[in-house]
Amino acid sequence: MTGWWRRNRWGLVALPVSVAAALAAASYRVEDHWWLERPRDLVHADAGEWVAFEGSQYDRGGDVPFAVRARLTGLRPAEVPFGAEDELTLPDGVHAVAVDLELAAEPDVPLTGCELRVRDAEGTEYAYESTSPSISQATSPCVPPDARGPELDLIEGLETDTGPRRPDEWQVSPVVLLPDGVEVTEVLLTWGPPRGILFSAS
Repeated sequence: MTGWWRRNRWGLVALPVSVAAALAAASYRVEDHWWLERPRDLVHADAGEWVAFEGSQYDRGGDVPFAVRARLTGLRPAEVPFGAEDELTLPDGVHAVAVDLELAAEPDVPLTGCELRVRDAEGTEYAYESTSPSISQATSPCVPPDARGPELDLIEGLETDTGPRRPDEWQVSPVVLLPDGVEVTEVLLTWGPPRGILFSAS
């Protein structure tokens, strides 16, 4: 056995094990960082069209299934943040768009954990933010701020009832901040990837 093989024999023995471990770790991260990172299994709908959506969320008790109906009724320039009365004061180069939605679900279904994003023609996404240096608005973009309905039971001892009974059907107008010149072409609504609703804004 030559000197190089003798010096590296234990590294060569361990090499297949290291490669197998690296591949196993990478395959785990594919689900964690690719499949679950973004909504990919989307229900498509046109503006003004009602769409039924079923999914599930998880809390301390396990799987929490839900069913909701939703439709995008329009987009318009926003004058106030969602769930607030103060006028918007925006930095230069930014405009605000109100996303008008109607939703319907049973009042005892937890729906506060949704996410809202809008996309432009190039596919660039802009997320709803409840707080930022430029805006402060309701925490959840999908439920009425004054009648949010129940929360998921995530923390022991935390109250999961968030006020008055949520109506069977309601309207919300969450506000998204966009750079000037950006035009919204799609609205994405999700309660956690990989599933969601994609509305055409045209």
